[in-house]
Amino acid sequence: MDENQRSSAGAPGEADSAATFDDAFMHMAALRQQPGFVMAVDQAMRGLLGMYRGHLLPNRILNDRGRLALALCTLYLHHEPDRNGVGLTVTRLTNLCQDTGICSRGRAKAMILLMRWAGFLEVGRTSDIRAPSGRTRPLVPTQRLVDEQTRRWLILSGALARLDPLGGLLLTGLENPGFFGALIRQLGRRYVAGIRLLDTAPAIALFADRDGGLMMAFLLAKAANDALAAGSEASATVSISALARGCNVSRAHVLKLVREAEAEGLLRRLPGPEGGILATSALHAGIEDFFAAAFSVLMCSGRDALAEMEARTQQEADTIARPPLITTPLRPNCGPDIRP
Repeated sequence: MDENQRSSAGAPGEADSAATFDDAFMHMAALRQQPGFVMAVDQAMRGLLGMYRGHLLPNRILNDRGRLALALCTLYLHHEPDRNGVGLTVTRLTNLCQDTGICSRGRAKAMILLMRWAGFLEVGRTSDIRAPSGRTRPLVPTQRLVDEQTRRWLILSGALARLDPLGGLLLTGLENPGFFGALIRQLGRRYVAGIRLLDTAPAIALFADRDGGLMMAFLLAKAANDALAAGSEASATVSISALARGCNVSRAHVLKLVREAEAEGLLRRLPGPEGGILATSALHAGIEDFFAAAFSVLMCSGRDALAEMEARTQQEADTIARPPLITTPLRPNCGPDIRP
């Protein structure tokens, strides 16, 4: 594949790739000042924990930082064909993974095989793709992948609705498959442009880079929130065994992460046979930064997706309102009839 083909295979349209989306995090400060912000974070956190605990196989395929990004990019390329009309293919997805730093092309190919095996992707018909060459084989996200990701954005939109009316509009919009595609395009464009939630929440980058790490952080924060509501400090800790069970990982995996997070001041390990783990204020602040960034990016993406849908609806209305052009057939041996 030459350089032009490679660029076309992985990159979005030229106009979109040039966008910087400097407004992606513009709402963070205002959101954090809302009186319901902490409750919105808690709601989003519990919703995502519910998704994780109920679906073991998707956890292994989609739930660390790279896998979440891979899921978004998979849907993005499906809804954002390149200039030749090529949608989601192995070549485009592996190129995008390499270009955005998700993972190497080799690891991306392995993940694609796992996603196909798990029922998140399937091979489409050659006729499904609007490419000049019939040799390109498209991939198609299955309804299972769409449902998983729709549920994720419903959880975040529901939490956002506590803070801004746009959240309610997104909840309604996500019932429409067309709006889901528009939202994915807007989210994907921002990701390709370099917008990363963890840039604003470096405190939890350590957790995001580990299998089940974010969920461990959420479990610890949830335990602290529950203890605060119950007025009991004793229940604010979570044992190593409980973290391992809750995140479907080994105790050794949890212990390694706990030691590193404790060294960075994010956790505190209490003495005892089970070694209860307590989230520090630094971890709570990092989680709040993470969700403030997520809500802000969702607001900007959702606003543009709603505008895209409105413009499309207006275009369709204009097309219907415009009367069809009726031409008068030529008469034999004479020019066209131009009479009114």
